[in-house]
Amino acid sequence: MGTPHGLRRSLAVACWGPWVLSRGLTRLAATAWWWGAHGRRRLPLAGLVVGVLVVALWFPAVGVALTALLLALAVGLGWAPGPVLWRPVAPGVGEGCPHEEPAAGEVPVAPLPTGVAAQRFPAGPGEVVLGLTDTATADRSVPARDGRGRWVEVAPLVWRTGPRATAPHLLAVGTPGAGATSLLRSVALQALGDGEAVLVDGSGVGEFACFAGRRGVLGTETTPEGAVAGLSWVARETERRLLLSGADRRVSRPLWVLVDRPALLAHLAWAAGAGDPLGLLDVPLRYGREAGVTVVLAEQVGVWESLAGALVGCTGARVVLGAVPVEQASAVLGGVPPRGAVSAPGDGFARLGTGGVCRLRVPATPDPWDESSDQGPRRAVWELLPAPASPEAARGEGGRP
Repeated sequence: MGTPHGLRRSLAVACWGPWVLSRGLTRLAATAWWWGAHGRRRLPLAGLVVGVLVVALWFPAVGVALTALLLALAVGLGWAPGPVLWRPVAPGVGEGCPHEEPAAGEVPVAPLPTGVAAQRFPAGPGEVVLGLTDTATADRSVPARDGRGRWVEVAPLVWRTGPRATAPHLLAVGTPGAGATSLLRSVALQALGDGEAVLVDGSGVGEFACFAGRRGVLGTETTPEGAVAGLSWVARETERRLLLSGADRRVSRPLWVLVDRPALLAHLAWAAGAGDPLGLLDVPLRYGREAGVTVVLAEQVGVWESLAGALVGCTGARVVLGAVPVEQASAVLGGVPPRGAVSAPGDGFARLGTGGVCRLRVPATPDPWDESSDQGPRRAVWELLPAPASPEAARGEGGRP
C-alpha cells in the first residue's frame, strides 16, 4: 500500500518541480529587469525577455536550463548602459552651454508650459512662486491659466522666506532681456499680498513705475539720491525691528527690498556723489531674516561679479536667466546646470540654498505700460497690482491696458 503512494508522490515532484522552479526564476528575472532595465530605459528588449519568461510559466516542459539562460539574458540587457534624461556638463568640458541642443543618443528634455502669465498662485505664508519647473523637482502641482485661458496643472518652484528660511535672500543674474526685471515684478506682486516693499530701479528708466502710489509700496526709487535715502531708511528699519521683542516682530508686516541693477546704481551714485547705496544693504542682508526683511537683487551677466560682501555671501537663493555659458552659470548657482533648452525670455535655472539646480520658467510679468509687450500679460499684471493708496493716486492712473 505504501509503494503506490510513494510512486505517485515521486511522479508529482517530477512533473511539477520544474514548473515551480520555473515560476520562481521568472519572478527573479522580472525583479532583475525592473531594477535594471527600467532604470536604464532598455524597455523593448528587456520586455521581450520577460514576455518569453511569462509564456514559459504556462509550459512545465520548459527546462531549468532554458529558464536560467533567459534569466541571464534579462539581467544582461537590464544592466546594459542606456540613454539618460539629463546629462550634466562639467565646467570647461565640451562646448558647455546650457542652451545647446541635446547630443546624439540623449532623450530631449520635456518643455515647460508656455504662455503662463503672472497670476495668484496657491502658496502659503512666506512662500513665493518664482516660476514653473519640472514635475520631478517640485513638491506639489498647482492650477494655472495658460496663454489661451485654459486651466492646466503646473509644477511651481517655491521659494520659502521668513525667519526659518534657509535661503532668505535672492540674487537673479541674466542676460539683457532675459527676464530678470520681470522676475522682480512677479516677486513684488506676490510680496505685496501681505507685506510692504521698497523698489529701487538702478537703471532709472522706471521699470517699477506701475507700483508707485499702491498700497504697501513704501517707495519706488529711480535716482541715486532717492535710492540712498530709501535704503538708508531700510537699514534703520531693520535695526529697529531687531530691537523689538519676539512677539512684536511676529506681528510686523514682512518688508521686501527689491533692487534692479545694483552695480549700475552704485556707479551712478558714486558719479553723483550721493554715497554708497549698496553698503546700506549690509544690515538687511545679514540680519534681515530675524527682522522680517527680505532682499531680492537682479543684475546682468558680466557685471554681477563686481558685487561683493553680503550682496553675494547672504543671497543663498540664486537664479540664472537666459543663454548664459555654463561656466558663468555654475559660478552664480554654485552647481552645474542641467543641459536643457533656453528658448524664450524667462527661461533659466535656479538653486535654492543647498538644493539641486533645476530648470525655471518665470511667468510673463511685463510692465503694464509697455505697449511693445503683449496685451494679455500686461492686463494680467495690472489686475494683480494692489489698489491705489489714495484717491489722488487712483485719479492719476492712466494708460490701463
